[in-house]
Amino acid sequence: MGRRQPLVSTAALAVLFVSCLGSGVAHADTVAGTAFHVDDAATGCSDTGPGSAAEPFCQIQPAADAAAPGDTVYVAGRNTAYAPVTIRSAGTADAPVTFLSAPGDGSAVTVVGKGTTAVTFSGAQYVDLAGIWARTSGTTALAVTGSQHITYRVAVLQSTLVDGTTPVIAVDGSSSGISLARLHVSQPHGPDFRSAAGARDITLAGDSFQVGGVLADGTTGIDLAGDTVATDCADGVSLTDGSSGSVENTVVLPYGTTTCTGTHAGITVDAASAPQVTADYNALNPSSAGTDYDWAGTAYATAQAFRAGTGQGTHDLDQTDLTLAGLGLPAEHSPLVDSADTDAPGELSTDIDGHARVDDPLVPDTGIGHDDRGATEFQDPLTVNGIKMGRGYVGVPVTATAQVSNPWSDSTTGFTYAFDFGGTTVTSTTGSATHTYTQATGIGGVQVAVVVDRADGTRVGAADIWALVDPAPDLTSTVGCATSPSAPDTASCSYDVGFDPYAVTGDRITYGDGSTAVSVTALSDTLKHTYAAPGTYTVTQTITDSGGRTTTTTGKATVGAAFVSAGPERLLDTRDGTGAAKRPVGPGGVVRLKVLGVGGIPASRVTGVTLNITDAGATAAGYVTVYPDGTTRPNASNLNFQAGQDNPNLVTVRVGTDGYIDLYNAHGDVNLIADLAGYYTTATGLEQDMSALATVTPTRVLDTRSGIGAPKGAVGPGSTTTITLPKYTQGGATDGAVLNVTVTGGTSSGYITVACDGPNPPTTSTLNYRAGQTASNLAAPCAYSGTFHIYNSAGHVHLIADLQGVYTNDLANSGDDPDAPRGGPFVGTTPTRFLDTRAGLGAPDKSLGAGGTLTVKVAGVDGVPAGASAVLVNLTGVTPTVNTHLTAYGDGSLPNVSNDNLTAGQTRPILAVVPVGADGSIRIHNALGSVDVVADLEGYFGAS
Repeated sequence: MGRRQPLVSTAALAVLFVSCLGSGVAHADTVAGTAFHVDDAATGCSDTGPGSAAEPFCQIQPAADAAAPGDTVYVAGRNTAYAPVTIRSAGTADAPVTFLSAPGDGSAVTVVGKGTTAVTFSGAQYVDLAGIWARTSGTTALAVTGSQHITYRVAVLQSTLVDGTTPVIAVDGSSSGISLARLHVSQPHGPDFRSAAGARDITLAGDSFQVGGVLADGTTGIDLAGDTVATDCADGVSLTDGSSGSVENTVVLPYGTTTCTGTHAGITVDAASAPQVTADYNALNPSSAGTDYDWAGTAYATAQAFRAGTGQGTHDLDQTDLTLAGLGLPAEHSPLVDSADTDAPGELSTDIDGHARVDDPLVPDTGIGHDDRGATEFQDPLTVNGIKMGRGYVGVPVTATAQVSNPWSDSTTGFTYAFDFGGTTVTSTTGSATHTYTQATGIGGVQVAVVVDRADGTRVGAADIWALVDPAPDLTSTVGCATSPSAPDTASCSYDVGFDPYAVTGDRITYGDGSTAVSVTALSDTLKHTYAAPGTYTVTQTITDSGGRTTTTTGKATVGAAFVSAGPERLLDTRDGTGAAKRPVGPGGVVRLKVLGVGGIPASRVTGVTLNITDAGATAAGYVTVYPDGTTRPNASNLNFQAGQDNPNLVTVRVGTDGYIDLYNAHGDVNLIADLAGYYTTATGLEQDMSALATVTPTRVLDTRSGIGAPKGAVGPGSTTTITLPKYTQGGATDGAVLNVTVTGGTSSGYITVACDGPNPPTTSTLNYRAGQTASNLAAPCAYSGTFHIYNSAGHVHLIADLQGVYTNDLANSGDDPDAPRGGPFVGTTPTRFLDTRAGLGAPDKSLGAGGTLTVKVAGVDGVPAGASAVLVNLTGVTPTVNTHLTAYGDGSLPNVSNDNLTAGQTRPILAVVPVGADGSIRIHNALGSVDVVADLEGYFGAS
């Protein structure tokens, strides 16, 4: 099986080692000597020169040969390799010879031997070498022969292409006083360290050994303290042949996940060595085929077994205590932390990276002192891990906050935070700083950085982000108002202030009715306001911000009344004295009809009523105008008739302040009949019956001529036809419908009644017809869950019904009935004529020809707002030249429906609910011949 070469981050270690060389093995009162310099990249370097800073040696060897007691050799780090060196220098205890890496281009000082030992100590004494790496292939990287008092520290030592038995570091039997500290030692196959029999007084402290392990044969006084040994199917620490010493604070674990054969131990001490070796405060995990200990020939699989069998390892940890992963580095709450013996022989005051020993406040001290086991000391995790800052806007102060992770709850008193906002530095002691940018950035943004230092100047950390700076967006808001059928006089107005990087300093809302302005603080909310009178109001929001900007936004609120379907109930019949005197109404006569408190209509808070008005027995051609009592009669008509004819028309009229309406007859004598279809109210207590009109695309829902909505064929006398409206009307939200109902081809005179329930036969009528006549009328029956009925009184006749709108309650477009459309409130107006082709009012002064369509502006007529969903119009066709029909619609294509069905020479009004097009207009289409068209506005419906 192939072996893996351990990976070491060269650049990172080089920087770290150069900065940590001062933390070496101390010498007492050393004597200063000559400083020699080595730099193979320096211009004019010479191996025969003086070795001065101005004229350094090119290689280390001439400096080593020249060095005397007390001298120091500074070797510059370059991105090159120095030749192998043999050090024979002889210093003294007071004046050692020192070799140090020196700053060059930031690279590590590396001695490379290709097939030869990189660094050799031969007969050397009192030499301290620090920060100089040794690499080789096929042989030992560091050899110590016949040398005493040698210190090698803070370096990386590696061998490659070895035979499996050659160590990276070899100490012969004639060497003593060897200290190897804070070294990273590795090779792909074979021992990392080996000392021969006779060697004495060796310290391995704070070192990392990867793959091969540590072997000592017959070595007196070898101490391992705070090392990490990761082996690949090999013994971790092996002391044999009568070796003596100690193994403490050392972590031994498998290197990688190789499946091993044979038995290996984390710590092996043979029988000849066991009496002279102590082991404690170690942590071991065995390899796949290994054991924790092999002590005096006995294998121990756990620390507990080892303690019981030898009395050693009182404080050792094993795989039952923790799992050692990776390189065995400690983590927060690891048993390795604060559990070592500070007094262990050879234990350093710093770890392999030069970090001081620290006390983890989150972990109890279970050892002696605060040292961690292994080569690495877990450090205070206080870090700067980011910057929190919102998007920047030109001219708007933006605040950046350093994100500091402080699990140990260190005191941050005295910390300084230097924020760089891309050229401008702001220093803070609070962790936050504010800056105002004067120009926008491009797509790449601007770099914002922070450097955090302690009071003593030591660095805590740094972080940066890239931030965008945009021009400040305009100050904007939106305002929208709506009503509900159960509270049609109350507007629910929602506002939303658009994103403003400045602080909003003022926000006032006025409702357009003279009421007191309301100040608001939330950036978005919904407010309710009840109006005293129906109509469309302008709601205004005025906002100011700390940037000195002001904006005004408006929205429309339409409030009015909700519709309550009622009846059919006869309120007036001058033929029998119902509601008025029992006599025909003469020319110029007015019937004053009480409606409030009559026929189920509430006595108050009713703004309008919907009545089916019928003339009967007229002695002359004429018309009827219906209007609120106590007001001036308008120049408009609701019902036009000929002598001897009975004609109905649905009328919606505002109620006078006294609770009455007036019916004016222009000519001749005529009997008047009024049947209640419903009323408009703002009353409370009727919420479950209150609805609002939602206009729909005009749709034919019944035509017995073709079998739409009912069997094909004329309906018979005394029959009742049940009609089911489209699926979206069949939920609990639908209370009623608005339909244009037409009869045609009757075999005799009769009438139909459109209703959702009531007596059969009914006592009221919706549409009266004569034999052979085509007649139509608007009907507004209750239609709970989308169903209503049509009763036919006599003869056989075809029925046609075109759906114009539906009345829906508060459940519309909610979870209870998501398919039902929401309606808007009704606002009654003074009857106003806005179209008369006879007089050129609202259209050219000429009749509307066959296939012709008038486009008539209604937005702005008597207060109709631009956002109205529909208008209520009394539409009259005047003396067509042939039988025809009129169709009124909003915009888009011409629907296949009719509103006013006319015979040649007839003048016939009909009430129509007409959607308002996007351009604020309605369209009126004539099918055949020529006809004059008159339209009187009765009111409008607000948007849903």
